[in-house]
Amino acid sequence: MAAPEVTNYDDYIHEPNNTKLDHLPGDWGMPFFGHSFQYLKDPLPFAQERYKQFGPISRVSTYGTKGLLCLGPDLAQQIMLDPGKDFSSKMGFHQRVATFFRGSLIMEDFEHHKFQRRIAQTAFKNESLKHYTKEINRIYDRAMDEWQASVGQETQFFMNIKNLLLEVAAEVFIGIQERGERVQKLSQGFIDCVDGIMYILPINLPGFAYHKGLKGRDFLESSIGALVPERRAGDGKDMLSHFCREKDEQGNYFSDEDIRNQMIFLLFAAHDTTTAAITHTIYYLARHPEIKQKLYEECVALGKDTLDYEDLDRVPYMQQVFNEVQRIRPSVPSVPRRTIREVEMAGVKVPAHTMVFTMPRFTHWMEEYWTEPFKFDPDRFSPERSEHKKHAFQFHPFGGGAHKCIGMHFSQMEYKCFLHKFLLKYDFVAKHKDPDVFMQTFPLPKPSDNMPIELALR
Repeated sequence: MAAPEVTNYDDYIHEPNNTKLDHLPGDWGMPFFGHSFQYLKDPLPFAQERYKQFGPISRVSTYGTKGLLCLGPDLAQQIMLDPGKDFSSKMGFHQRVATFFRGSLIMEDFEHHKFQRRIAQTAFKNESLKHYTKEINRIYDRAMDEWQASVGQETQFFMNIKNLLLEVAAEVFIGIQERGERVQKLSQGFIDCVDGIMYILPINLPGFAYHKGLKGRDFLESSIGALVPERRAGDGKDMLSHFCREKDEQGNYFSDEDIRNQMIFLLFAAHDTTTAAITHTIYYLARHPEIKQKLYEECVALGKDTLDYEDLDRVPYMQQVFNEVQRIRPSVPSVPRRTIREVEMAGVKVPAHTMVFTMPRFTHWMEEYWTEPFKFDPDRFSPERSEHKKHAFQFHPFGGGAHKCIGMHFSQMEYKCFLHKFLLKYDFVAKHKDPDVFMQTFPLPKPSDNMPIELALR
């Protein structure tokens, strides 16, 4: 019998979260705080201890939300592929993310999600990606020249790449070519919006992160909304222009609100994840000079200083490095969903409207699937070893199923084009004051000291 179509949000979005889970393994942790402190410090050892003590499913309470921690590739596959349409992304993200990214791809389910996803499809087709590649390489060339002024000095790599990718977002995503106050204000609005998600209390008063985040969201809405009529009437090739000119199945333009919502979310999804991926790459290359050298030699062997779109598959070792970074330090720490109806998971009955949380990094570190999972080893993704092919969901940094990241190929293009130019122009060493730097997970995965390095010209 075919799974029922879920077409009516009224069937489940108004229901409160179910917390009647005492029949399941686990505990709720400390009063009020739950497991928040252990989880925020480092989700991986927290999850590993829960798995050892309770198995693949256990009750947890973090950031005021009670639900089930669902660990391992089998549960990730069940939740993300969701053949029975049992899990809601909308309600999984609703409690915290909806305020700042309402109406976005992760905030819709099933045919509603399919409708919204259509807005972005044209923006990620091959012809569009070819154009973005040229534009991004142009921006990277400019940055490589400007970064030369810091050669021989200690500099925070994280801040440099974060600012560079914000420039990419302004020019390639929104189509704002000039640099200056306008871009700086957009960047600050974006930063405030993202920081707002990590609020401790949702207090809408000056001085609180939640209030600042709402102001950032409002600024992005008004700034992007003001550009929609111009982009819709023009022939620009930036992402916003694609969104503005896309039409639904009836031939109508998508609403200004839909366009704003998707654009703001994609700015967040593309920028922060790529920033984390590149920063972690620099961290591990600095610790493994032999891997850095092998990657540099691959870039030199290509015989050109720029990766064109057609070259992205010609750097296989770089792809292995990217995959290993995403395995050992995935940019997305946890993926939440909420059950729509009672569902059986790992042999137990999980009631309707229950929050469930998958954790890619836990699966990516399971000794059952990976050789020395704590070790940074890009060769595990080589054709000869292919460690990632033992289970369809043992490696899922971009999610899976209907909600698999639509910007997956864009992110890898942005990553590869940067590394190619950067490694050909610069060598670098890490300048951590503490060699055992704390690797934070929230609000963004990165070394806590912002990855200080010293550049040297090749």
